[in-house]
Amino acid sequence: MRTPAALNPNKGEPAPSPVGFDNVPACEEPIVVTIKGKIPSWVNGVLYRTGSGRYNILMDNGDTHHIGHPFDGLAILHRFEISGQTQTVKYTSRHTSHGLEQRIRDNDKTLLTFGPDPCKTIFGRMQTFYHHITEFHQTMARQEEDPEYDMVNVTITPNFPIGKRLEQETGVKRGEAVVVKRDADTLQLVDKETLKPLKMFTYSHVDKKLWGMLCSSHHQYDEETNEYVNFMVRLGPFPSFQTFTIGPYAPQPGKEEDMPPSETTVHEPIWRHLGSWNTMETLKPAYIHSFNMTKNYIIVPNFPYYYAFGGVAAIYYSNAYQTFHWDGSRRTLFHVIDRHTKRHVATYEAEPCFGFHSANAWDEEVPLPGGGTERVIYFDYCMYENTDIVDASFELGKAPSGKVDLDQVQPARFVVKKKAQGKPGNKIAPSQVRRYRLGQVPRSDDNERPWTAAGWTSGYLFSGMREYNKRRIASYSVLAQDVELPRFNQQYNLKKYRYLYGVCESRFAPSYASGSVVNGLIKVDLDNPYLGPNTDQGSTAKIWDAPGCSCSEPVFIPNPDGTAEDDGVILSVVNEETEKNGQSFFMLILDAQSMKEIGRSMLGPFNALTLHGSFVDSNGIGIAIN
Repeated sequence: MRTPAALNPNKGEPAPSPVGFDNVPACEEPIVVTIKGKIPSWVNGVLYRTGSGRYNILMDNGDTHHIGHPFDGLAILHRFEISGQTQTVKYTSRHTSHGLEQRIRDNDKTLLTFGPDPCKTIFGRMQTFYHHITEFHQTMARQEEDPEYDMVNVTITPNFPIGKRLEQETGVKRGEAVVVKRDADTLQLVDKETLKPLKMFTYSHVDKKLWGMLCSSHHQYDEETNEYVNFMVRLGPFPSFQTFTIGPYAPQPGKEEDMPPSETTVHEPIWRHLGSWNTMETLKPAYIHSFNMTKNYIIVPNFPYYYAFGGVAAIYYSNAYQTFHWDGSRRTLFHVIDRHTKRHVATYEAEPCFGFHSANAWDEEVPLPGGGTERVIYFDYCMYENTDIVDASFELGKAPSGKVDLDQVQPARFVVKKKAQGKPGNKIAPSQVRRYRLGQVPRSDDNERPWTAAGWTSGYLFSGMREYNKRRIASYSVLAQDVELPRFNQQYNLKKYRYLYGVCESRFAPSYASGSVVNGLIKVDLDNPYLGPNTDQGSTAKIWDAPGCSCSEPVFIPNPDGTAEDDGVILSVVNEETEKNGQSFFMLILDAQSMKEIGRSMLGPFNALTLHGSFVDSNGIGIAIN
C-alpha cells in the first residue's frame, strides 16, 4: 500500500498510516528513565524485548510505503537495564532492519511478508515467483553480507549456542550471544549491549546437519542437561519435521571460561502419521510457532493449518497469510520424539484446533487399575477452536481508535476477506488453556533400536518403520479461558506447576475481532480451574487491567530467596492512550502473587508493539527465556 506524495500532509516525513500503525522512535544512546514506585532490590539484570518499529517508509519519489500487518513492521529491539539495588532503569532501543527498508525502497521482488499486499495483481505475483526462482543465490549472498538484510523480530534468546564458526567470524564469546529468531530459518545475532546487528545466519551456520526452510520461534531448554532444543521443517512433496539439540547451551556461573564448544544432535525425522496403521501416510506441512518438551520426550504439534502446495504457494503470493489453509475436517496430530533414543515413537490424534503458544509440560508414571503403571505426558497449550485469531492479528498494535482508510491508498485493488468477518459482533472464541494427556507413551527402556543419522535408509529406519504403528488418542481438560502469551516460573520448567501468567482481553475494549487488540495481564491458578468469565466474582484469576492500556507478554522474574512458586515479579511493557489522543509507553512491574502494581518506568510519549521478551541476571545468564 502506498500514499502518493501529493496526498502526504507531512512534508519530508512518511504519511500517516491508513491502517492505524505509527512508526516507533529509536533510542540508541542509553537514557535513565523515571521510576514511579519501587523496584525490588533483588531485581537486577537486563530485559530484552522484540517488536515492530517502522510501518511507514518514505520512498525516494516522495510516496509513502505502508506496511499493513503488525507482524511485518520493521524490527526494533528494546533493552531495559534494571537495577533494584540503585533503583534505576536504563533504556535503549534500535531499529534492526535497515537493509530490508532499503529493499522496500528498491522495490525488491523477492520480499516475503506475513500479511498480504492488496495492491498486487496476478501478474505481479507471477513476476514475484519468477524473481524468487532466478535470484535465489543472489539473495542468499546478500543476506550473508548484510546483517539487516531481512526482518527477524519474534523471539530473543540470550546465551544462544552459535557454534565455533560464528564465534570466530564475529568475535562474540561463547555463551554471550544474543540472537533474535523467527519461524523461518533466519536468525540475527546482535550486540548484547548496543543491540547493533552483527550477523544474519541460518542454523546450518551452527551445524551443517541442520537444514530446512522453517523452524520454531520458541525453543525449549533443559537446565539439567543444559540443552537447547528446536526443530526444522522441510517443505516440498515429502515434508518432515526434525527435532535437534545443541549443548552446552548456557554458561554456568563462575565457569564461563571453561565452557566447551557446543555439539549438535539430530533426531529421527517426523515424516508420517504413526497412527495410520500400515499405510504410508505422509504429513502435510503446517504452521507451528512453538512446541512442548518433558524430561524424556519432545511433543511437536501438527495443526490442520497447512501450507498450500507444500509451501510453494508462499513464493507465488509472497506472503504467509494467503499461503495458509485451515482444514477443519482433519485432526490435529501430536508427534512424540523420545529424547534418549531419538526415535519418533508415537503420534496422537486430537480434534482440530490451533495454537500459537505452548506452556509447560512433564511426564510421569501413573498407576493403572489392577497394578502396573503407564507413562503419561501432560502438556499445556493456549488453544483456539480454529484460526480466527490469525485474522484478529491484523489489529494487533493499533490504537483503539485506529480505522482503515483504503481510499487514501493508491492502488487498492482488493481486500482480503477474513474468516472472522460476518460472525455476530465479529466475536471470536477466546483461547483455552488446555492440558493434554498422552497415555501409554512408549518407554525408552522398551526400545532396543536407537536412531542414527548414518544415511537415508538407516536414518528413516525403513526396516523397522512399523514398530510404533498404533493409533493413539489425546484427551484434554480445560483449565482456564482467555489466556495468551503464557509464561510461568522457569524454575518449574518440565515439572508440575500451578500458576500461569499471560495476557487477556481488556474489559475496557471491544472484542479482539471487532477493533484493536487490547490486552490486560492475567494470572490463573491451574490447580483451581474456573471456566466462567475471568471477571466473575468467583473466578480464581487475578487481573491487572486499566482503561486505555494494552499490555505485552508478561515475564516472570523469581525471587532468589523465595520459596513459593509465585514469589516474584512480573515485567511487562504497556501502551497507553492518554487524554486528548496522547500516547505513552512504560515498563510495568507487578507483584506476581497479588498482581498489584509496585512500580513503573515511563519511556516516552509513543506506543510500541512488542511481542516477546527475555530476562538475564546481572551475570548475563538467562533466567526467564521465551
